[in-house]
Amino acid sequence: MRLFVQLALALFFSCSFALADCPPSCELTGGNDPVTDCYGEYAAAGVKLNYPFFDPAKPRPAKEIRCFDGDPGCDLDGEADGACTFDVDLCLRNDDPALPSCVVADISEVKVAGTGSLPGLQSLQDSVNALLPAVANVCTDGEQIVLPLKVKKGGVLKRSKKVVKATATGPAGKDKNKLKLSCIPHGWPTHGYSRRNDRASSLETTLNPVNAHAIEAGWTFAVAGASGSKGVTSTPTVDSKLVFASSWNGKVYGLSRKTGKVKWDYDTGSAGVLGVQSSVTLTADGRAVVGDSMANVHCLAAKKGKPLWTANVGDPVTEAAHVWGSPVVANNRVFVGRSSHGDQPCTQGHMYAFDLDTGAELWRYATVPAAICFADTSEECTVDADCSVQAGSTCDVAEGTCERASSVACTVDADCPSCVAGVGGGVTAGVAVSADGETIYMASVGCYTAPSIGNSDAIFSLNAADGAVNWIHRTQSIEQFDDGPFFHDYGFLNGPILAEVDDGLGGTQPLVIAGGKDGTLYAVDRDTGVLLWSNELAPAPEFAAFGLFNGAMGFADGRLFATLFQTVNWPSSNDHLYAFSAQDGSVAWSDDIGASWGHVGLANGLLLAGTQQAAELYVYDTDTGLRLNTLPAFDSVASGPSIVDGTVYVGYGVFGGTGGVMSFALLP
Repeated sequence: MRLFVQLALALFFSCSFALADCPPSCELTGGNDPVTDCYGEYAAAGVKLNYPFFDPAKPRPAKEIRCFDGDPGCDLDGEADGACTFDVDLCLRNDDPALPSCVVADISEVKVAGTGSLPGLQSLQDSVNALLPAVANVCTDGEQIVLPLKVKKGGVLKRSKKVVKATATGPAGKDKNKLKLSCIPHGWPTHGYSRRNDRASSLETTLNPVNAHAIEAGWTFAVAGASGSKGVTSTPTVDSKLVFASSWNGKVYGLSRKTGKVKWDYDTGSAGVLGVQSSVTLTADGRAVVGDSMANVHCLAAKKGKPLWTANVGDPVTEAAHVWGSPVVANNRVFVGRSSHGDQPCTQGHMYAFDLDTGAELWRYATVPAAICFADTSEECTVDADCSVQAGSTCDVAEGTCERASSVACTVDADCPSCVAGVGGGVTAGVAVSADGETIYMASVGCYTAPSIGNSDAIFSLNAADGAVNWIHRTQSIEQFDDGPFFHDYGFLNGPILAEVDDGLGGTQPLVIAGGKDGTLYAVDRDTGVLLWSNELAPAPEFAAFGLFNGAMGFADGRLFATLFQTVNWPSSNDHLYAFSAQDGSVAWSDDIGASWGHVGLANGLLLAGTQQAAELYVYDTDTGLRLNTLPAFDSVASGPSIVDGTVYVGYGVFGGTGGVMSFALLP
């Protein structure tokens, strides 16, 4: 086999195929004499060599597959469970157009080395033996190699690696193939922790309800600089050495896990708008991706913060475009949502997909039409004549512009267009992803200065490869302009959670669950988008404002956990921390922490959440709802806590002049 040394080939060939079809070329190469290189090739659907990661400024061939434990599309089970399950098959006698020096010949023998060293290697050997002698192009199908993480002192997980060796013998000699695999500890790599968006560590073993009372403050990193907004409302993300945090001051920081000392910082240039609210998303191959209020997406080298590429999702001035939510990475694609700075004005909501290597846009999906008719917002249009009723917005004579089309000058109502821009349906949160990385689930939110149109206020399933819609579940009716001047502003500020619950028949029911600003918890069927249950905590208000379900929920052990903010139908005197059954949405327990925007964090029977009402972080027993500890912070906590190897990391500060990151751990 050969290693792609030509960059063009390395970028051109990708393996997304049914193995039974025996593809002509594949990136998973072993490297060998070009005369025998086509005797055998590695194959794995959708996976590519990714380390060293691609640097557009200094491109070089990748030689290894690095995969987070639980990575969608890479770790086949999609679960953070202490091991990576790799799809590794062998194709024999392959007439590969990328190997012009190799003469295809019959294969008489294949030897897989170390068959007793890892689960799956013996099965690979047995499967390839069944194909011999290979007198045509044949491939094994569905072989899996399990690579467990190393366990160090104190139960800390470390990277494990393996070189899979397979030698194919033909008339011209032997083709010695090597494939390097690395399984990387999960840490806390994304805002939502896992592909499910569940914000629940499945690997924490140190902290638990018994010792939670002994958790206390460790190091503190305070955002420095002149007065202004320094808040950290994003969830810190964590790898083996660094904690990554972003701030409303426009900067992204790489901090030492041990001390909180700044190892590097990167200025996105967005301080003049609203800075950065997006959490940093990490990749197993060493990249960090983050969005900002200038509607830019930045890809950095995680170790030192070196910029690799920047992509854009809209104009922050003319479109008010903003990336509030955190990017999500799967199968070398970066998924990012677009929404508005606020609701004056709103932008047209979008979901974007970018190439992880280059930042090139792969596709975009608009949640609402580009233009709709003023008299009937369910009608799409391009020009006024497309509208069945020729009626436009009123003219604000004092301002000299149309109220619903402020860029249009007017002196009388007749000057105002019948066909107006479609806005709303912003995507303010990261997506959830299927185990194979080929389906994404997202949610959209409304806008109080414009009616809910198109697919605003909805939960979606999209094809990850091209953005095609699988299904859409709209939770509210389309609004008309005459419902204004202020509109309901419902929808979802946070991304949906993927959950499996008992179906009562001895199996499980796959759900997509999201909490709305309107005060209702929704659960839909993952395959169809059909509503299975809902829990209306409070009647939907006429105007939701920041809404009831504001912070990101979590899911663990069959329960959903959420902080609540408030609406006119859910006053500050009510409880604001809830646990629900994921089977039917019923309340398991509740407690009052004050109105909160905080994202929850879950690990090993513990729930952690902050509040806007006090400079505190609370620790609860997820089973009983008993408060186990109250941890002092330096300001209110809207950030989501991340929990890794016995340490909690959380941001503090929202709009004020203070902000930073704190760590908490057990007493020494």
